[in-house]
Amino acid sequence: MTTSLAANNDKTSVAEVEIAKHEAAPVRSTVTHYVPATEEEKALDRRVNLKFDLCIIVFLSLGFILLGIDKTNIGYVATSTFVKDAHLNPNDIPNSLSLFSATYVPLQPISSIIGRRVGAKWWITALMIAWGSICIAHMAVRSSSTFYALRLLLGVAEAGFTPTAYYYMSTFYPKFSLGFRMGMFSGMYSVAGAFAGLLAYGLLHSETSSLRGWQMLFLVEGVMTVAVALIALAVLPTDISNAWFLTEVERGHALRRMERDLQTSSDSGIGEAIDSDGDLYTAKDNHKITLQDVKDVFMDWKKLLIIVFNILSVLPVTAFTTFLPLIVQGMGYEGIEATLMSVSPFVVGTAGLLAIVYSSDHFKERSLHTCFGMALGLIGEGEQ
Repeated sequence: MTTSLAANNDKTSVAEVEIAKHEAAPVRSTVTHYVPATEEEKALDRRVNLKFDLCIIVFLSLGFILLGIDKTNIGYVATSTFVKDAHLNPNDIPNSLSLFSATYVPLQPISSIIGRRVGAKWWITALMIAWGSICIAHMAVRSSSTFYALRLLLGVAEAGFTPTAYYYMSTFYPKFSLGFRMGMFSGMYSVAGAFAGLLAYGLLHSETSSLRGWQMLFLVEGVMTVAVALIALAVLPTDISNAWFLTEVERGHALRRMERDLQTSSDSGIGEAIDSDGDLYTAKDNHKITLQDVKDVFMDWKKLLIIVFNILSVLPVTAFTTFLPLIVQGMGYEGIEATLMSVSPFVVGTAGLLAIVYSSDHFKERSLHTCFGMALGLIGEGEQ
């Protein structure tokens, strides 16, 4: 009898140990990205995404539209009396594009690193205020040297906005909710191309006794940028834990899904996370850029290929958006007809972009969709 009881006690002890082990061990899943498990969670997910879209994507998109407008407005003022009034040479316009790129391209990685260090929200709004002010300063151009200096400074100010905005978005959305948002954001450059023509047409024909049309254009577009930056400064959250528009339940869900989405990545610290008791705790920020990170990029042929593809795709787009007004004018079109003709390519481009990124998120696939988009661009270049 005693032996039987001892045996039962031993079995009980073994069972308790096994239960304790299972309770202590973390549950690991083979799923490498966040997927809502229940209808209730899906509804909560949609509510959180909607609030992020309205308070984050909207303001970032407005900023990107203004970036595109302020970057390419030189093409529209070149169709006015700007060159004559500012005592410029006609070659100064294409030369200014090269000077802009001389600071804009190499300073992008440096500016984005600064954005991570000082905080994406603060850096994004600071850059917008800077380039908006530089845009306003174009009103005073009266020589080639002043014009060149302002275009160089504009490249410095605009360089970090796009990469910092992409990073900022990635700290709020799981990866398969992020692609479409990035597509919406990127598509705003096409919207800028469409909207810039209409805005330029109105402003270039709104001269006053003291301001020429091109001066009105620089003034209004610069003030718009600074105004949006100041509003964004009050609206944009620094991170999920400080998202003022979320309830406690929504904030906890937003943090938890990011932790789940990034748990398999070795460099995926998100600043805040949820512990096993559902409490917030501060995690170590692993987003610091090191020399090894840079080496890893240049040792990975896939990343190098993406860099090459990006350069080849951006160069024709930049030239196209900047010089389209002059190209249309050279074809013999003027006024509102020329402006409307410059709008349609951007509308079609935006629709195509959104279709591709929506499909990419829906099917959870990136490479084929990327190649398809590049193939479309290649067809367009070939037709030219």
